[in-house]
Amino acid sequence: MENLSNFFELCDQVAIVTGAGSGIGQAIAAGYARQGARIAVVDLNKENAAVVAGEIIESGGKALPLECDVSKTNDAVWVVSEVMNHFGQIDILVNNAGIGDRAMAEEMTDDMWDKVLAINLTGAFLFCREAGREMIKRGKGGRIINMASIAGLVGLDTGNANYCASKGGLIALTRCLAIEWAKYGILVNAIAPSHVRTPLIASLMKEKPEVEACFLDNIPLGRIGEPDDVVGPAVFLASPAASFITGHTLIVDGGHTAR
Repeated sequence: MENLSNFFELCDQVAIVTGAGSGIGQAIAAGYARQGARIAVVDLNKENAAVVAGEIIESGGKALPLECDVSKTNDAVWVVSEVMNHFGQIDILVNNAGIGDRAMAEEMTDDMWDKVLAINLTGAFLFCREAGREMIKRGKGGRIINMASIAGLVGLDTGNANYCASKGGLIALTRCLAIEWAKYGILVNAIAPSHVRTPLIASLMKEKPEVEACFLDNIPLGRIGEPDDVVGPAVFLASPAASFITGHTLIVDGGHTAR
């Protein structure tokens, strides 16, 4: 058996990470770069994408910042084309871009529903399809990691019907693609975090301290997750160590769903 440390290397790999301008996506992009991967830093905010890509390059890695609205087919097609032109291959896709827009179901507008589903679910499908086509064409397999949530596994507190539906759909999409693309050597998995201290969550907890207390009541480990807590699982699923895992949802929640 080879040295186990080699199981987690991503040398000579090219990864697309959406929503990589901050939070979990930024942490994963940086983590993959440390393991040797070249990174397409994809984000709706081009300034954030440029900053993250710049940090990777300053640390000795290779990165390409790309501005993109993941819910738009043309944007997904363009990003994949740019990555192929720049790096010549796609080995890993992380569908991390996502939003929430809370309201009680009886008060939720069509636009609120459509926007969340368009980004969280349709956007992930578009990138799976476009990157998947290149992986199939190349014939060397690939890894797709969809950033789901425990919201796709259990009902959250009120006001999250659109978000929960989008993440549940993403988990179902993960399983379906794992079966469809197994013959191509493309492994498709999901990660389901609990509450993680992203800029959005951090701002919410600062504004409403009682929210953090509510979060902590449901996490047996007694702390909010940090973006770096998701990096290890994301590296694992992209690495040779996970070569016989597909269709799986890896829960990263401090014990939240163990209750």
